[in-house]
Amino acid sequence: MKIAVFGGTGSMGHSLSVHLARRNEVIVASRDAARATVAARGVKGANGSGYREAGERCEAAIVAIPFGAISLLSPLRGTLAGKLVLSAVNPMKVVRGAFAYGLESGSAAESLASLLPESRLATAFNNIPASCIGRARTRPLDVLVAADERETFNAAAGVVLSIPGLRPRYAGPLSEAGTVERITPLILNLAADSGEENLAPMFVSTPSRPRPASVFKGGPKGKS
Repeated sequence: MKIAVFGGTGSMGHSLSVHLARRNEVIVASRDAARATVAARGVKGANGSGYREAGERCEAAIVAIPFGAISLLSPLRGTLAGKLVLSAVNPMKVVRGAFAYGLESGSAAESLASLLPESRLATAFNNIPASCIGRARTRPLDVLVAADERETFNAAAGVVLSIPGLRPRYAGPLSEAGTVERITPLILNLAADSGEENLAPMFVSTPSRPRPASVFKGGPKGKS
């Protein structure tokens, strides 16, 4: 799949680009096309370009830019129409020396969806630190995917699974994106308090009594 990583020059975007490029065609996207070209040299097989060109060329997009910059993607509404857009944006602020969620209401993913209403929006990679992506481990880390339709979830899950060691988990409709995004400041605070740099969530099943299958098993209901 041809994937544009908006914010591919940042730490999260670069890490995603490096590992996605092993099984996908990656476009490192930046507002500064020259900077994107330089960053792409550090990603085997990747190309760099400005936002508009990346939006036109890609089949799917990952947004890993600061929340305050997402309005810059508004002009891409037409070029990203119908395409999968994964939001890895986490609005954060510092309160009394600790990280806190940066929005009073809503979420970054929902804000992005309002800017790109014809795109297929989902969350992905929000809860995984850049330093943990691609590391060898005995069990996969869980990537929380919030999406409104099964087709969108399945497409997002395919992108997640193209990076070894990551497992997509359905986190509910896009209205739950704020819950997903709030996990990031929690993880950062836990890491700072414990001194453990590479903390990431992994949901482990424990023995329990059988219960009825969830209506959301395997992802959201809807078009398949």
